[in-house]
Amino acid sequence: MNIKTIAIASSALLSVLNFAQAQEEGDFSASATYAYESEFIYRGYVVADDTFTPSVEGRVLGETFDLYFGLHTALPVEKDDNRTKMHEYYLGTNFEVAEDFKLDVGASFIDFQPFRDDSAVETFLGLTWEGPISPAVYFYYDVDNEEITIEASAGYSFVIDTNSAVMLTGFAGNSEFGPDEDLTGGIDTDSTYYGAMLDYSYSFTRYARMTVGVRFANVDNDFDLNEDLDESRFWWGASFTAGF
Repeated sequence: MNIKTIAIASSALLSVLNFAQAQEEGDFSASATYAYESEFIYRGYVVADDTFTPSVEGRVLGETFDLYFGLHTALPVEKDDNRTKMHEYYLGTNFEVAEDFKLDVGASFIDFQPFRDDSAVETFLGLTWEGPISPAVYFYYDVDNEEITIEASAGYSFVIDTNSAVMLTGFAGNSEFGPDEDLTGGIDTDSTYYGAMLDYSYSFTRYARMTVGVRFANVDNDFDLNEDLDESRFWWGASFTAGF
């Protein structure tokens, strides 16, 4: 998922993924995450400072495929003209296409207004491998704004004991923007971003987990969305996830 995906590299997503792996066999699972990021970074770009990023997700477990759906939000503590909230509603399914390989297909409706006053529908297609470093490659297409994004990621968990671990994740992507008058001045352009996250994770019970860690992201672009934009950023985040 934008996941999915979601804000890029959020600890909330890592928490949800690890929580889902810990569930016993059943027909349905659900989780809720309450998270905070000292900066909200979306595909390399700074959207806001001091942002709460709560999310919820449900998953229906089938014999040959899983169906999942959820809501991810970004709610800045302070609001001004360039720092507004985001709501992302998503729906997807994943299924095994080969041993340890899964295909992930879905779509998101994003009410995302840091730089433009509109909403967008984004489709996604991803291939994941359930190996030691959990590599994944995702293709996103923003139908409304003609934006194409390709993102790759990988991660590894260093187990400390039965309750705690350190998770290292890296990601890189490229976004190609269509000729949007508000966003790019009517010209085609693109941006490349990359980053990493280092999180400490502690499980209170089988169904409750917290994470805290540091993040880094860099973006190279053909245009400036924000005159205060820095190409490289360091920030931190924390989250708590619980469910059944």
